[in-house]
Amino acid sequence: MKINAVNNNQPAFQEVNQKYLKEAENWYKRRGNIDTSWYESLRDDVTLFKDISSKDGIDTMNAARKYVTEGSMKFFNHVMDCIKRA
Repeated sequence: MKINAVNNNQPAFQEVNQKYLKEAENWYKRRGNIDTSWYESLRDDVTLFKDISSKDGIDTMNAARKYVTEGSMKFFNHVMDCIKRA
């Protein structure tokens, strides 16, 4: 059995929702920022529908942080807090 070596450059998050991360990247490419509908959809999938676990939602938010402008960081943090409480 082959054992993969740990990559020290690997991010701490592991369970990123690829659908949401790709959407965040697409929003960023089109508008230079993530649209509020992205946040609301992710928050609802975590808090209301439980389709995504809290941990996975947090990991996804952390992975998408690079697509958030400074002006949107307050809203980003608000959504992150909602997901953390879920």
